Amino acid sequence: MRYSRGDIVRFRIGSDEIQEGEIQVIEEDHNEDILYINSFSDRHGDRRRWAYKVPERSIVSRVPGY
Repeated sequence: MRYSRGDIVRFRIGSDEIQEGEIQVIEEDHNEDILYINSFSDRHGDRRRWAYKVPERSIVSRVPGY
């Protein structure tokens, strides 16, 4: 699946956590693309912003409507 800068995606962190975030940069590689994603977390009323470097295989889905 091909992704573009600005796409909102769901991606896996570790074995059981799923995050949503916006793709900022895509690093193309001959083996697998690496996506840099800004994620937003709203746990316990504390809104935090995180940045992740994620291999394309960790993307679960594109979020519809964005």
